[in-house]
Amino acid sequence: MDRLVSDENFSPSLQTTLAVGGALALVAAAVIHRHKDKLSSLLVEDFATEEMNQDTNWQRLTISAQAQGCAEARIPASIGSRPLSTIGKSIIDDRTFATFYEGFQIGKAIATRRGDERCLGYRVDRQSPYQWVSYEEADQAATEVGSALIELGENHGQNTFIGIYTINSVEWMTTALACHFHSMIYVPLYDTLGEPAIVHIINQTSLKTIFVDKPENVLCLIKLASQVPTLKRIILTKQLPSDKNTEIINKAKEVAIEIMTYTQLRDLGRSKPVAHHPPTPDDMFEICYTSGTTGLPKGAMLTHKNVVCLAQAATEVFSPVFTELETIISYLPLAHSYEQTIELYCLCNGFKIGYFSGDVRQLADDLAALKPTLMPCVPRLLNRMYDNIQATIRPLNSFKRFLFNQALAAKSHDVEKHRIKRHMIWDRFVLKRIQQRLGGRVKLIVSGAAPLSPPILEFLKRVCGAYVVEGYGQTECCGISTCQMLGDPTTGNIGVPLNCNMIKLADVPDMQYFAKDNVGELCIKGANVFKGYFNDEEKTREALDSEGWLHTGDVARWVPTGQIQIVDRKKHMFKLSQVC
Repeated sequence: MDRLVSDENFSPSLQTTLAVGGALALVAAAVIHRHKDKLSSLLVEDFATEEMNQDTNWQRLTISAQAQGCAEARIPASIGSRPLSTIGKSIIDDRTFATFYEGFQIGKAIATRRGDERCLGYRVDRQSPYQWVSYEEADQAATEVGSALIELGENHGQNTFIGIYTINSVEWMTTALACHFHSMIYVPLYDTLGEPAIVHIINQTSLKTIFVDKPENVLCLIKLASQVPTLKRIILTKQLPSDKNTEIINKAKEVAIEIMTYTQLRDLGRSKPVAHHPPTPDDMFEICYTSGTTGLPKGAMLTHKNVVCLAQAATEVFSPVFTELETIISYLPLAHSYEQTIELYCLCNGFKIGYFSGDVRQLADDLAALKPTLMPCVPRLLNRMYDNIQATIRPLNSFKRFLFNQALAAKSHDVEKHRIKRHMIWDRFVLKRIQQRLGGRVKLIVSGAAPLSPPILEFLKRVCGAYVVEGYGQTECCGISTCQMLGDPTTGNIGVPLNCNMIKLADVPDMQYFAKDNVGELCIKGANVFKGYFNDEEKTREALDSEGWLHTGDVARWVPTGQIQIVDRKKHMFKLSQVC
């Protein structure tokens, strides 16, 4: 991730831009100093040609936290006085859905209606443009994979678990769709789990089939065969290197594990079609194992209702900036609920998902080729992006630094007015190269997983020409439970509760935190909160109380304007500064 904005690629472009645009920008700087309000409305007229974001003329925001009394805490309403959502809602045409199976069909219909059915994108290599699988083709691939799994002995329904041990890819998502189509439950695996955790997960869920992409992970599973007696087959989602093919097949035969390719699986399913077996809202779609800090991972049981209610919540927050033409870059691990929830939301709205090439060091190339409009992020990436921009700006001469600072001042004017838009002068001639490193079309950057430094957040809001918001969540609530509102100029907080859940603060007397003082353990209750940990009632009781509140272990405070601020960790497992 350290080279998202690489010095060698970034620096000359910015310096050239500043030099070429210098004369025009110098005049503009004087104009802006005297007529800031007028120039702040000077926009590029042709947004499609210039790939600019449209000004949405934001009104000033008022964010309040309505509270009611509680024996141990205060419980604010979610957003305004609307009831909490329990179903999904398309951001495009207001249709509702109760399962992701239904949501995907709505997304497919939206894509068909707009005449652009692109769904899942990938690159063959760094020099190639994105190639696309349509919504109909993704549906067909998932149908074939699901039919093949049933032909191989897997069953419809909630007693079947399918392992996915690959990086983000078309095959990852079509395998997940296949499980959705037949009410199966998928179980993501990832490299950092370690062998003991992988053995634990396979045995706890009795996995018989695992989809794998890397030859080293195939060999790892074969090596562990004696410890995981339920494992019967491995589906290769990528072609094996010729020097590994014979070795892997022979070793798999020795331990009675069947090796099939994804193509062979689809061919089997095409010849043995099986009707879909749609899920219900309370059916599980995934067991998502959390790595935790000690001991073996816990498997969070997530249902269709858990994830689709977040689609309604996201519609409440992001509808002003989204159309049916959005594109997301997928590079954060799909094995984690944060990225999964975002991508499932995108598919329910007919958006396009472009998968990175597999190497985060080459992410800049993927961004330039894809030109996404939505970019999920984590603070580590944004911190390094900020550092690289600063490293590029520091050696510039005083005139160029003056232009850059004038651009920031002009953009600050908009941020203070609760709006984000692109300027004809500053974005085109000073900030354009920075924005092009993200593809040039990003409308929204959502940061999660850890706190983002307020100065960095403020800086990125100005230079990226996009809304940059922070959210908060845990695997146990499908990755997201609070988010900053678009246009909210404040920093240092995780926003307000989404309208699918309530938040309360509970007393932590051992640490002298009391809810009456608007500070305490952050607790979440709503349709996005998980059912519990798979086959682990003790851990479930530790996380969920008798009233259904999820106790996160994070200590939070209500700030006067209604947002939530994380201030401590109940168990002191780590310091916040270490997660960035």
